[in-house]
Amino acid sequence: MTDVSKNKRRHDLVGVDNKQVETKRLIIFLVLCFGVAWLMEFFAIIPMYKSQDVEMVKQATDMISQMMFTPAIAALIARLLTREGLVKSGFQLNFYEKKFLFLFGWFGMTVLTFLGAVIYFVVFKDNFDPNMTGFVESYNRNGGEPMDAVNIVATFKTNLLIQVFTAPVLDIINAFGEEWGFRAYLLPKLYRKTGAVCSMILSGLISGLWYAPLVAIGYYYGTDYKGFPIVGIISMCIFGMMTGIIYSYLCLRTGSIFPSIFAHSSLSVMMSQAAMFSFDGGSFFIGPAPTGILAGIPIIITAVIFIVDMARNPVKPSESSN
Repeated sequence: MTDVSKNKRRHDLVGVDNKQVETKRLIIFLVLCFGVAWLMEFFAIIPMYKSQDVEMVKQATDMISQMMFTPAIAALIARLLTREGLVKSGFQLNFYEKKFLFLFGWFGMTVLTFLGAVIYFVVFKDNFDPNMTGFVESYNRNGGEPMDAVNIVATFKTNLLIQVFTAPVLDIINAFGEEWGFRAYLLPKLYRKTGAVCSMILSGLISGLWYAPLVAIGYYYGTDYKGFPIVGIISMCIFGMMTGIIYSYLCLRTGSIFPSIFAHSSLSVMMSQAAMFSFDGGSFFIGPAPTGILAGIPIIITAVIFIVDMARNPVKPSESSN
């Protein structure tokens, strides 16, 4: 196989030549992605979530999880309506060609989340609780049959160790829903219109903004902070941008959607684990969750490295009329 054909196969996720068609596809995708999700949230999920009825709140929470698949559905409908099919859909498994990036997708976000928690607890030493007092009390209050603290902590740490290796697939359905929409569909089309750097930033900002209605009711970040909910929405957009840059880099460099799916799933699973080792649960805006500015430092640094590398060595779009 020639180098040219290899390059096309590796990077055939990126864009098409007909920019008018691309614009039509972008509009259809964004209208469906935001329209369906936000209509469902405003007229069904949010009223149920705010009802204070335990069963209704539980149903709303389940529906929020199901809504994570909306971007993928929007992408599929846009592909069908514009006769794009599954061209450049990112389903290739080229692990042997891109081992490091696939491994980063599997373990990278877990490592970055762990490093962020370490930074937080180094700064806020007095908030580190190795005995997991709050978690133990919560477990015995809500977990059914009481257990002694040693067994609860040991079980949690064992599960945490297992999750280091399994997190990339524990939330894989929701991660696929977002990544196949925002990275495998939206990102390549923005890439052709705005270039490497802007497309990586924009796809992340858009994916963060997509959560705005849920942030506005306190589902993310809560409600007890200054500037609610605007500050929370801005924070979600920034967090979406930083993580989106990482997901975009993995997707563009490999031509495959799988590394970004693994990374997204890992972050979702590991995000709240470090808070169990704090006395007060920490702060969404500081840490130890990676949404915080302090605990998010490793993610921010990685995003900057990735976007600089992409700016210096952008992926070359394959030539296609699809």
